[in-house]
Amino acid sequence: MGKPRVILLGLDGATYDLFRPWAEQGLMPNLKSLMEQGVWGDLRSTLPPVTPTAWSACLTGKGPGQHGIYDFRQSPLVDPRRPLINSQTIQGRKLWDILGGHGRQSGFLNVPITYPPVPVNGFMISGLMTPGEDVEFTYPAGLKQTLLEKFPRYRVNLDIAQYDVALERDALSFLADLNDAFEERRRAMFWLMETQPWDFFMPVFISPDRIQHLFWKHLDPANPAYDTPRGRRLRPHLLDSYRRVDDLLGDLRRTLDSDTTLFIMSDHGFGPLQAWINVNKWLEDQGLLKLQPNVAWRKRLFYEAMEIEGSPLVRTLIPSEVRSAIRRRIRSTRSAFKTDVEATVDMTQTKAFFASVPCQGVYINVKTERGGVVAPGAEYDQLRASLKEKLLALRDPRDGTPLIDEVWYREEVYTGPQTGMAPDLLFKARDYGFLGRQLFGSRKLVETSENMGNGFHRMNGMFLAYGPGVRAGVHLEGADITDIAPTVLYSLGLPVPDDMDGRVLTEVWPAERTAAQPVTHEAAGGAMSKVDDVGYTAAEMAEVEARLEALGYLD
Repeated sequence: MGKPRVILLGLDGATYDLFRPWAEQGLMPNLKSLMEQGVWGDLRSTLPPVTPTAWSACLTGKGPGQHGIYDFRQSPLVDPRRPLINSQTIQGRKLWDILGGHGRQSGFLNVPITYPPVPVNGFMISGLMTPGEDVEFTYPAGLKQTLLEKFPRYRVNLDIAQYDVALERDALSFLADLNDAFEERRRAMFWLMETQPWDFFMPVFISPDRIQHLFWKHLDPANPAYDTPRGRRLRPHLLDSYRRVDDLLGDLRRTLDSDTTLFIMSDHGFGPLQAWINVNKWLEDQGLLKLQPNVAWRKRLFYEAMEIEGSPLVRTLIPSEVRSAIRRRIRSTRSAFKTDVEATVDMTQTKAFFASVPCQGVYINVKTERGGVVAPGAEYDQLRASLKEKLLALRDPRDGTPLIDEVWYREEVYTGPQTGMAPDLLFKARDYGFLGRQLFGSRKLVETSENMGNGFHRMNGMFLAYGPGVRAGVHLEGADITDIAPTVLYSLGLPVPDDMDGRVLTEVWPAERTAAQPVTHEAAGGAMSKVDDVGYTAAEMAEVEARLEALGYLD
């Protein structure tokens, strides 16, 4: 055998809950073949299972308590202004640092949280959190011009905010543009594989995640919207996108040689989103949160305008095209009164607040040199215990059923020096089928999400291994997303840093292989790639925030 190489293919949001039935039904024959000839199983995501936290765990082999990413924004305990995160926000060495330290060349294509791209021993084309094609999104910088000349329709991100997928016309336009972006990235991926030197290559495709956020209800047979005229009309177009993913798997498999191992993974799974929990409204009712008086009435006005627009009566009486124009008009006014917690909450009178959808947790406003209300020690402990008890006691006011499955103190979930930057309490509601959100202005604790795409993340992402020496037809259990980095390093014959939380998934290979090549470790340390100016301009921040809002991460 020659020098080992590894391809780590990321399929954002991919889940066996959809993919396995489709493989059995013949929609994804290449995936079925890979499952029969490889090792596959669920891949446990981070808690909560959200994009920035999970991809950071994949790249570092560490949980959030070490890598420090809990949201698309920085923790309010790091910076009360909560700027957007970037590649430099992730704490600790990433795969490109470790591989480069061992003289291995690596390539990264469209991996989330890699903007701005950093100097690597190889190449990097950044992904989610990149403002657009106008910025420098490649390393080396000259690669951008070559890439766009050869693939002029290459898109770093698809601007979802421009589509109103409640309109069937916009839904079809979105799917056509998404497929076009997928195919252009696919062509770019194979070109990079053929023209650039690499020992490790990590391309990521985001179409499963985007489709499932916006159209889950038309993919899930258990959803009432599945077998509707709209669902039946859209489903062939939706499934065509997944056939393209399967074709990619087949084409990629045919490029593999006897020295290359293929890993396929997703950052999280997916499932139905049934309702929103307006956590800040609840905290306000408990007397623990106060709004700035000059913005409270505007929040109420904005919310009630959106509620009227979405009411059954309005949907019946007003044509969809007109309602779409109304939605766009209402949303365009948001810049006049930011929904950000820091611009809305009076922190001088607030003891606790819910910061964002990705966090799925409550921060306690502890006294520090920068301000705060709750004294550390006994007052903090008493409030946190009380909040946990009350969250677990919450009932859906519509039918009296329990809302919250579990509540954790942050130190029960995370370990490491960044644990103190996490929400003080985290919770899971109906297996993430109910999501806490930071929206202000609602008079209701719980609201249905039936008028949306009805899809959000779950803990069970996907994992698959195929290649030289990999066992065939084995169902793997117990894999965690922090296991990806150490498993990649082992596959390349490299030691695993001793500060990683994950382990090598030795079950992928026969026992005689791992006995002959045992896992080795090395002391953590070494240089990290850095770039100087990593701030977003106001315009760039607005572009990124609009994309995150369209996916439901920002209110």
